[in-house]
Amino acid sequence: MLVSVISDLICVHAYMFTIFTRLCLEYEAKGGGYLIAEDRRTNAILPAVPYTKTVSNRHVCYRFDDAPPEHCTVTGTCSSEPLHLDHRISRDPIHAVRFTDWSDPVPIGGTSVTASQIESYEIRVNEVLPSNGINKVDYTTNVLSIKVNHTITEMTFNFTSDQPRLYCLTLEVKDVAENVRQCRRFLLVDDTTFIETNSDQSFQFTSASPDTGFSWQTHHNSICLSWKEYFFNKFYLNNPLFNGIEADPHGLITGTYEQISGDLPVSGTQNVYGIVKYLISWKLNDGPFSTEIEVPDFLNQTFCRLLPVNDGETYKFIVRPVDIVGNEYNQSRTLFIDQSAPLITDIWLQKDGYDQLFVHDNTDLSKMQMTFDAFDTHSGLVKIHWRFGIADTLTELISEHLAVRKLQNVRYICFKHS
Repeated sequence: MLVSVISDLICVHAYMFTIFTRLCLEYEAKGGGYLIAEDRRTNAILPAVPYTKTVSNRHVCYRFDDAPPEHCTVTGTCSSEPLHLDHRISRDPIHAVRFTDWSDPVPIGGTSVTASQIESYEIRVNEVLPSNGINKVDYTTNVLSIKVNHTITEMTFNFTSDQPRLYCLTLEVKDVAENVRQCRRFLLVDDTTFIETNSDQSFQFTSASPDTGFSWQTHHNSICLSWKEYFFNKFYLNNPLFNGIEADPHGLITGTYEQISGDLPVSGTQNVYGIVKYLISWKLNDGPFSTEIEVPDFLNQTFCRLLPVNDGETYKFIVRPVDIVGNEYNQSRTLFIDQSAPLITDIWLQKDGYDQLFVHDNTDLSKMQMTFDAFDTHSGLVKIHWRFGIADTLTELISEHLAVRKLQNVRYICFKHS
């Protein structure tokens, strides 16, 4: 028996999509036809027998979406971070990161069905390498890389390391239509460094007299203290991690999706070998310390303050540097105030046991003695230089330096010479 089947045909038309358009089609498929049979025994063609016709329909919509995902901070409808880290600077290597409030944008005048919706999130972690210029992100090697579907918006990472490291965390958000938006943040993990001092540099009162080892101030003007390059964090001295960081290589991460503010901005962090601020306080004599204040313009590593000063007073200053991780270091310096000059009294010529002689008849000066008292009630005497000569001709006959003898149980250093 020979059978022939004839069916209906369906035609498809081309359509050009434009941005944010949605094309919906209704497909209708009909099944049917008829059967023509031939009897091989008699070669007779039998009457056509039609099939029972069937109809099937399907509604299909095609959407065009070339807009990447968007975070609500762009529209100002939220205050959350596109990529939130519990701490951007931390001693703890365990960190939770969150990336909530992302969506696929709906076009103006469109409906929610126009957007294709978020499909997945991926976080890649790369190390930021220190440089004397602009620091670079090592995108050639991923420290970590994790991809999750759209229902997961939080991850926990372990950044355990034997030394401080600065990481770049890049979040990639992808929608169903394969559009991608990226965001990045920087994270410093440091549990090993500390602040120390450099004995080759000075920490002293620049307003004090150099002749006194910068310990005594001989004027009543401002008190100035300097500690240039005295305090430092050795690791960050040798690894300048806080310079500016290069932009992402594709130039796609901008605005709120880049870390342009807060801790560790892409523009860099002002610091002095890891130190980000200096706190200072002082006290007068045995009084209480002042309230601690932050040194303005800390990069200069100096502090000046006009304080009431009087002869015989003592000021003690404490400087407390704080580095970017929160390490601290305390060190103090003491300043003594003395503006008054030493006193010289009771200058006499002595003859035959008598003092207070200013006129005499002895031509042999070797038998004469000159006596005087010298003292300073505040800072004391360091040295005494005397000269003897002829006043009329301004002739100097002899001059000497004398040692200073400190008297006991007195407040001043005194010298008596004969």
